[in-house]
Amino acid sequence: MVGLVGAVVAICLAAVGGTAWWLWRKNRTSSDGLARLPAHSFVVARADPAQLSTFQPLADLRHNLEAPAAEASGREHRMSQQWHDLITRCGFDPLGRVRRVWLGADRDVLAGRSTTAWLATLDEDVAPEQGARCVAALADLLHATATTEDVGGRSVQSLSRQGATAAAADPSVHFARGAMVVSQRSYMPSALRIAYREDPGLEASAPIARMMQGFGAQYAFAMAGDVAAMRQQNASTATELVDRLVHENAGIPDLTLARQIVTAGLGFGVQNHGVELVVRAQLPSTDVARAFTAATQALWTARKPELSTLITEAQEGISATRAIAAISGGAEVTARFDRIDGAFVTARAALDQLRIAQDGANTVVTLTLTPPQVTALTEAARAAADMFRELTSGGAHPRRGGGGLPGLPPVEPPAQRGAGPGLGLPL
Repeated sequence: MVGLVGAVVAICLAAVGGTAWWLWRKNRTSSDGLARLPAHSFVVARADPAQLSTFQPLADLRHNLEAPAAEASGREHRMSQQWHDLITRCGFDPLGRVRRVWLGADRDVLAGRSTTAWLATLDEDVAPEQGARCVAALADLLHATATTEDVGGRSVQSLSRQGATAAAADPSVHFARGAMVVSQRSYMPSALRIAYREDPGLEASAPIARMMQGFGAQYAFAMAGDVAAMRQQNASTATELVDRLVHENAGIPDLTLARQIVTAGLGFGVQNHGVELVVRAQLPSTDVARAFTAATQALWTARKPELSTLITEAQEGISATRAIAAISGGAEVTARFDRIDGAFVTARAALDQLRIAQDGANTVVTLTLTPPQVTALTEAARAAADMFRELTSGGAHPRRGGGGLPGLPPVEPPAQRGAGPGLGLPL
């Protein structure tokens, strides 16, 4: 398990290494990033941490990691302390140094021939020696062992559980100035050859690459999948899904065109505290895209009232709980329910803001939320989290006596697993 957790944490700590000096010197473009991913990738992704950090829910997560609230769990406080310990030992804030992350997984993963054929490259601002020191600190916090080995004449550090032998799934990193490669031990030789362009990477003309290029720099996160390859690998499942879609919407026969989707992509943009979520589906031609777009619009028209009803029913259910809690809850509980009500108002408005349009050979679905709507959803999430924490705490809120919400009986917390080693993670 340390392999999986270590890989995730290593990616999140994205500032600790690099691929090569030339990567540091040259301009980073979409084509450059994609070219450093496996040539036969079936899924790719790109993230811009600086832009993502302006998204309020993610900013809240970062704040909770750095300075958890007094009522946060002991686990959250331990993770925060260990995070600060890591910063101290690294000599810098790892999350503050990464500029861009690229991730790609080879079709061997899709076909089940490999579980390690993936790689991530990260552009960052850390010298290799700093990165090596930080990985050693990370290994210590994870109760793991960091070993350095030569892979094709290049230095690679891998993490494995203390006392265990090296394994194919061990997370591995390679450093240079200005960038970093993350993969797993068995795939690292291939990852390095791709990163140094000794082996071909993903070509700009590949359908999945063209889909990614459609998401410009204004998107903080983007990903694309080779739907044709996935459909070929899992033909029966794909057929079943489309058949069910058509069966449940018999009046929209052109939904069968979903079988012809070549690639699909998702983009998430943050601007002035508002967000834009875009889903694109590439079809074989503009004519097919026109028909599929019309079918998608018809599907949305048919299903939108059902979604509106679900929102109303959920709001009514919350209102019943609110009436009970308000008996003794006071102004604080009332304010929390007001914020949750605001989320339902935003969700209902979002139904009217969703747009479906054709763009060449693509069907495009776009949902834009204004800054006040994002704020409303964020505040509602905070209120719900606070209420859930109190319901499951089994103890008193620091500002009130007794467990659970006022007017409601306390809820017994779920059984807790023992905390795993390092960073409070269940390894």
